[in-house]
Amino acid sequence: MSSLVNKPPTCAPTPIKGEKMRKGTRRVAAAVFALGLVAAACGGDDSGSSESTEAPSTEAPSTEAPSTEAPAGGDEVAAAQAIVDELRTIPTEIGVTTGPSAAVPTGLKVAWLACELPSCTEVGEDWPAIAEALGWELKVINVESAAPGAGVQEAIDWGANYISISGSPVAAFQEQYDAAVAAGIKFAFAYNGEAPADGILTSISGNDAVYQAGANIANYIIADSGAAANVLMVNIQMFPVLVAEEEGIRDTLAAGCAACTFDVLPVTIPDIGVNIPNLVASYLQENPDTNYVTYAFSALPIGVTAALESAGLLGQVTQVGVDFDTTGLSEIVAGTHRGWTSNPKAYSAWVMAHAMVLDAVGDEFTERATAEKLPTMIVDDADTAQSILDGSPLQNWKGPEGYADQFLALWGVA
Repeated sequence: MSSLVNKPPTCAPTPIKGEKMRKGTRRVAAAVFALGLVAAACGGDDSGSSESTEAPSTEAPSTEAPSTEAPAGGDEVAAAQAIVDELRTIPTEIGVTTGPSAAVPTGLKVAWLACELPSCTEVGEDWPAIAEALGWELKVINVESAAPGAGVQEAIDWGANYISISGSPVAAFQEQYDAAVAAGIKFAFAYNGEAPADGILTSISGNDAVYQAGANIANYIIADSGAAANVLMVNIQMFPVLVAEEEGIRDTLAAGCAACTFDVLPVTIPDIGVNIPNLVASYLQENPDTNYVTYAFSALPIGVTAALESAGLLGQVTQVGVDFDTTGLSEIVAGTHRGWTSNPKAYSAWVMAHAMVLDAVGDEFTERATAEKLPTMIVDDADTAQSILDGSPLQNWKGPEGYADQFLALWGVA
């Protein structure tokens, strides 16, 4: 089996051997930005790093994404299971080890552009604590994901040293971006897949990282099904980052599960919680061999379980997904979903701040490629799911335990 993590996503769906082609594919409506991962990544191609993802050591937990390469001579289930077992380990360390070479200057101005979507609330929740610890001045500016230009201009007029944004691609505010860079202002991004460029300190969890998330859930399906899965993915294909996730699933199944099939049910943002339940039920009625449904992000399965139960189809499929929130976790507790991968959005703000800290003292961000791959895990047991629900106000896994203290210690501040 070939290594999959070194293959850059093309962000264009391509069929695999054995893939069922859905008839009457509906046009995906041109909506902008959604929940969960959608909010995180409406940007274009993520060519931000040419470095490949390497398999972490098994001697200690790691924030590195595990390799999807099968051991030589290993069978399909064993190869996938080895990856899944590693992903069940909850990461305990942050993804950077090198702090600033000098004391971090105080009094700098950082603007956090808070979009209207729930995921932005998670990404931004720790910015006040970060700014207070560093002695920086924070300005929170509310923006719309699709049109943050006015907010960027407000940050420029305020005299920001740094601007932090989640989700919105530079193309959505190109004029203001150019003006900010000309003024010496630097940006830290999350979930938008921007390539390295003047004025961009970091761009966290882009297409490559989400491709890997797709590979992770595909390996889970292979192991869980005994390499006998007919998979339906529910996805919004208008977003390049979600197409990257789709490709991660497709490629991993193609390389590691000869008997598996893969199909995609394309949906739109307005379908969430409204049409998706009946669309999934109808698909399963038309394709009774389908035994796994995977969701591209956490909002997509809203209402599906009830619809499947009503139609007598709940026992036909195993439901899994990428980027859990309360929906996936609650269904794991209830026994109606099998497993979900994590996406520590609160942690991402600390990586953005780390890039700013290094820049503030004139240091190069040498660990950028590693740091931009967020720590992750797979949750597939009720006790772990319930503990996350009980311990987080936003009902999501924020990052490795004590991640804030680890960053503060690295920065040399209390």
